[in-house]
Amino acid sequence: MTEPESACDPIAELAHLRRRVTELETELAVLRPSEAELRAMFRAMTDVVLVMNREGRYLRIGDTAPDLLYRPSLDLIGQRMHDVMPAAAADFFLDNIRQALERQSVVSMDYSMPLEDREVWFSANISPLSSDSVVLVCRDVTERKRNEMLLQESLRQQELLRAHEAALLQLSTPLIPISDAIVVMPLVGRLDQVRVEHVMQTLLEGVQRVRAQVVILDVTGVAVVDDAVADALVRAARAVGLLGARVVLTGIRPEVAATLASLGTDLAGLVTRGTLQDGIHHAQANLVRSRPRA
Repeated sequence: MTEPESACDPIAELAHLRRRVTELETELAVLRPSEAELRAMFRAMTDVVLVMNREGRYLRIGDTAPDLLYRPSLDLIGQRMHDVMPAAAADFFLDNIRQALERQSVVSMDYSMPLEDREVWFSANISPLSSDSVVLVCRDVTERKRNEMLLQESLRQQELLRAHEAALLQLSTPLIPISDAIVVMPLVGRLDQVRVEHVMQTLLEGVQRVRAQVVILDVTGVAVVDDAVADALVRAARAVGLLGARVVLTGIRPEVAATLASLGTDLAGLVTRGTLQDGIHHAQANLVRSRPRA
């Protein structure tokens, strides 16, 4: 068998090598601008970029965010995560790295790490490079996380405030039984629209629940009784009347009486007394007279 011409002709072999060198130089000339562009883009990144294997060993570390590394990159290359950080943190990373390798797809995770005297939160994507290595791109999201925690705390405080307001509202509109047939609701403070609606609901539910015959609404402690409040009291009296009970309004001051009179509404069935004690005596006396004789 004869050898190929290029194998026995040094001149032909040299020419072949020169052509190959020229081809490689041409390819290199094409790749250099792309490489420079990629390097520039990489230098502009502010994320931590790590290449790690299945064991959690640091293979390469991008020179993109040295201040966000757990340790200087020279101290990390070749080391395993379990060699440089707490076991729980290393286990967390390894679990996600192995998930990415097993699925051969991107796995995302959030985590925090202590860096010097502060806690830094990261959002990371783990992408497989091969069957045994991954690249981690970790972005500092501390500011976003702090805002999320502030929002959660604000929502929690709002829930606590609403719960406290509801408790205070309940305490500020008690329905107190005087006897099996008489209940008293003392009103104290300012009556706004929300509280007026709560008074109405508590009053009607209480009357129906205890089957009261007389309800005494005491407004001695109400600072201001304007047209809206007076109208609400009249509506409450009518609603209670529909349930078969009567309303006695006590604690009437002269200005409250004038406000009620100015409404121009029918106040029939709404008994008024100056004091709570007078109202209780009136309710008890009328209950005695209304009882059937044995």
